Amino acid sequence: MGPGRQELSPRRREILTAATTVLARQGNRGLTHRAVDREAGLSEGSTSAYFRTREALLTSVGDVVADRLTADVDALGTRLADCPGDHERAVSEVSRLFGRWLAEPDLLAARLELTVIAIRDPGLAERFRVWREDLTALVREVMLRSDYADSASADTLVAALDGVLLASLVLPTRQRRAFVHESVEALLTGLGPRDPAAMT
Repeated sequence: MGPGRQELSPRRREILTAATTVLARQGNRGLTHRAVDREAGLSEGSTSAYFRTREALLTSVGDVVADRLTADVDALGTRLADCPGDHERAVSEVSRLFGRWLAEPDLLAARLELTVIAIRDPGLAERFRVWREDLTALVREVMLRSDYADSASADTLVAALDGVLLASLVLPTRQRRAFVHESVEALLTGLGPRDPAAMT
């Protein structure tokens, strides 16, 4: 959960989970209080009682999605800290994380919808800017811990990995994991860990 925000109550979390599903499957126009009530199996008016406006609902969905992705990347950084310079482990861990996200296509589709909405929504754009900066900082730290040659490439790497992940959504399900693994390996190999021999 991001700084300055309170822990979600079980009912709010239930509503936001349903809202994420609605956004992913019906798009921005389909995200209404009534649609979320139906998805969550709640009586009409339940969602609006917790999120009075559509903007409040959309912003909270953005927070939930961003917090989840950031927490996962933070955990990835902790795991990679135990094996600095291990390229194969880095590829394996990143691919495993992406595999878990691929198993939750609603999460990724909602993230894509939110990104598009943010183009015309200054408030959401600011939330995503902060999230993107936090994510890039985490990736840069992972790269430094893992002894990659150019941690300044973190911005480019985040953008490239985003593209890989989102591109996989249009592939047949059976092809997604292989595509992601091969793409992650190619990207990380291109950056390459520092060569100790070259530094002496």
